[in-house]
Amino acid sequence: MPKLLSKKSIIIFIIIIIALMAYFTKDLWTDMLVKSTDLSQLTINNISLNKNIADIDLTAFTKNPDFNDKHTKDADCRYFENFLIVYSSSGEIMKLQTLSKSGFSSIASHKFQNLDDVKNKLGNHFANQSYDSAQNLNAIVYYDKINRTKASFVYPNNNKQDQIVVWTILEKY
Repeated sequence: MPKLLSKKSIIIFIIIIIALMAYFTKDLWTDMLVKSTDLSQLTINNISLNKNIADIDLTAFTKNPDFNDKHTKDADCRYFENFLIVYSSSGEIMKLQTLSKSGFSSIASHKFQNLDDVKNKLGNHFANQSYDSAQNLNAIVYYDKINRTKASFVYPNNNKQDQIVVWTILEKY
């Protein structure tokens, strides 16, 4: 009777499975290993995740003509000139993101413009992650494990001392 699989094939198969599991669970491990940071006061364009969409005067913001708003049965995504907002059908804000250098993230009116600003205000309990290798972008990511919130500060990976934050993404997880 012929052998179906050789020992070498089985070992290669096991290595591939382990590598795939490691790749798909890396964010889970990062979340578990990074200490929690209080992100409850973090805002984007003075809007926080703990607000309901009904409590925000969106007429104060200019629509972004470059993007079309999206609606699904579970969430709505609205694009404004310098940021986007995603909220559930119940009105809970699930995600905020800056879209330009004019959009800003802040805590108590302290605006974050570069990574040093972020680290000085939020501390050193973050994970370094690749954000978009094609655009050569990385991110430092903070987790608020109490409020189940994640803040990503995206920057160009050009090894300059004063790294500019190009986007901030604040979202529930």
